Amino acid sequence: MSHGFDSIPTAVKSFASGEFVIVLDSPWRENEGDLIISAEDFTPEKAAFMIRFTSGYLCAPMAESRAEELDLPLMVESSQDPLRTAYTVTVDYQGTATGISAANRSRTCRALADPKVGKAEFRRPGHVVPLRARQGGVRTRQGHTEAAVELCRLAGKQPVAVIAELVADSVPVEGKAELEAVDMMQRDDCISFAKRFGLKICTIEDLVAYLDGSAAVTANGDVQSS
Repeated sequence: MSHGFDSIPTAVKSFASGEFVIVLDSPWRENEGDLIISAEDFTPEKAAFMIRFTSGYLCAPMAESRAEELDLPLMVESSQDPLRTAYTVTVDYQGTATGISAANRSRTCRALADPKVGKAEFRRPGHVVPLRARQGGVRTRQGHTEAAVELCRLAGKQPVAVIAELVADSVPVEGKAELEAVDMMQRDDCISFAKRFGLKICTIEDLVAYLDGSAAVTANGDVQSS
């Protein structure tokens, strides 16, 4: 376990209870922390919190099988994204209004995770960005997309999550309708944020190491070795 971070079983147990978990990738990758929650637990209140403290660009990582069920093709055929994030066409759930409010986006995300909801029940384009997780998970690609779906799997949730990048607090520019330019939260900022709100925090590297240790976590958070 990396210094300053929670163990993977501890993070999974919190995730299984419906809480956010902060996940950091490698310093030589993005070196950023994402706020992650299972889509089925994404209430309007959780959505409002995520929008307040992140970039507000809400993405919904999901297993490739679910993306196929919902007929979510890649946004572009030839991606120029340097990290090869698999963005699909954007969606709104049919039951939402404009689709952009915290309540609307939470409803769309919960619908994406609901196996009873089919592809015909989404409008395209929309305000939520589904992401296709790579087959093989974090062992194949050590991205937040794959980490989010791994957490869902380990916690016994539907394989759809919601993620957004944490952003450092900004300061208003006196006398102007502007905020000082700020960066994304990185390691120390994310650890402080986790303590502030009582959230668990882990790294993708630790998740890979944990999975390679041939252990599993049941839906109630208990660890089983295999």
